[in-house]
Amino acid sequence: MIKLTRPPKPVELTEEVQKQLTKKFIETKERVYAKDYIKDALMIMSHNKCAYCECNLTKESNYMEVEHFHDKDDYPDEVVEWKNLLPSCKHCNVNKGTHDTYDEPIIDPTKDDPKEHLYFKSYAIRGKDDFGKLTVNVVDLNDTARLVMVRFKIGESIRKQLDNLLTLTAEYASGEKNFTRRKNQIVRTLRDLLREAQPTSDYSATASTVLLNDEDYQQIKKDFQKANIWSKELNELEQKAKECALEMRGSLDV
Repeated sequence: MIKLTRPPKPVELTEEVQKQLTKKFIETKERVYAKDYIKDALMIMSHNKCAYCECNLTKESNYMEVEHFHDKDDYPDEVVEWKNLLPSCKHCNVNKGTHDTYDEPIIDPTKDDPKEHLYFKSYAIRGKDDFGKLTVNVVDLNDTARLVMVRFKIGESIRKQLDNLLTLTAEYASGEKNFTRRKNQIVRTLRDLLREAQPTSDYSATASTVLLNDEDYQQIKKDFQKANIWSKELNELEQKAKECALEMRGSLDV
């Protein structure tokens, strides 16, 4: 889960339209919130990802559901309230269900910064405080098959690439194999790894946390700086990755 910036509501969702849709929902329970202009705006807001688990909602195995942070049946007046809507996968939406977020608040990634309440340990997301712990429990952010194993595969792929890149970068920085083709290769590899950790990428909290906390990454960055190939672009990508990264506790080694 990462912090999301909520844009202004869709221009189609005027106050009058909102009143009409709300009235219709209260009377008929029709899915008045499933408007294309609402779904499209939510997908743009979340970079096509579930606001909770960060899975890609455009892939065949997933599809986007309009999630009501405050349950629509308990709080029907908020059924099309823009600030109450989030894009969610079915897994997270079903698990959250009718949980009363007024009575027992959980993280709203458009209002709260998840990294203040969550941390990363052994490819699981854990709560730093009761707020974070309740969020993890309610949304089931540690479903083993669906989420933890996905994080493991992402993390181990990143670590393997870093291990290979470390040797290549050390050779280049030492002048042993200081040629343009090697420079382009290592710069491209590191840039691609940092791009995996951007807010727009799937599971960016996992990718950024694993990448930035890895000792090989820290050494590679030093070698890049030593060889004078640490660029403004790489620095900007790293800063954006830091916005997604959670605190990591413990080791990922098994």
